[in-house]
Amino acid sequence: MKILGEFFALLVGFLPIILFMLLFNWLRRSAKKLHPRPDGSSLEFFVAPGMRILLRLVLFLLAAFTILVLVAIRSEGGSFYAILIPLSVLVAILLAMPRTVTVDGRGIRQHRWIRKDREIAWHEIAWMRRGFNTGVTYVKSKNGGRPVSFSPLLVGQSRFEREVRAHAGDRDDLCDS
Repeated sequence: MKILGEFFALLVGFLPIILFMLLFNWLRRSAKKLHPRPDGSSLEFFVAPGMRILLRLVLFLLAAFTILVLVAIRSEGGSFYAILIPLSVLVAILLAMPRTVTVDGRGIRQHRWIRKDREIAWHEIAWMRRGFNTGVTYVKSKNGGRPVSFSPLLVGQSRFEREVRAHAGDRDDLCDS
């Protein structure tokens, strides 16, 4: 009976992790089923709707927690350094969110909200690879710099890879996934 109780406690302890992994697996699968949005002569690969809802919910809850910490600091006379913890997590989430990727006749453009958009013309593509553990597709320019990263949480990853292969030509350094 003691072993059964320990097993149940272990199961309850790992249940949030298991549910979190299942949620992200479901979000990736739903992103693969959706299609990119045509925008004139270009295709826009956007964040999957389920992931957008999850991100907004987490950001809302984290902002509410930050306000709660701020109110507690003011009423209890605590240090304002405590507010840096939820604010740093909030900023980290905003910076790590997958960004929209657009494919058109000129090349690939990944939108960013802090710096200039990352752009690679079709003739400048050096290679395309998929991350082994992450599932992220990276497209590197011959000119150097950071590659365009296509998250599996964006819709239509296989379509994106087909578009890159079609425009960049059939070369060995373009991944087959």
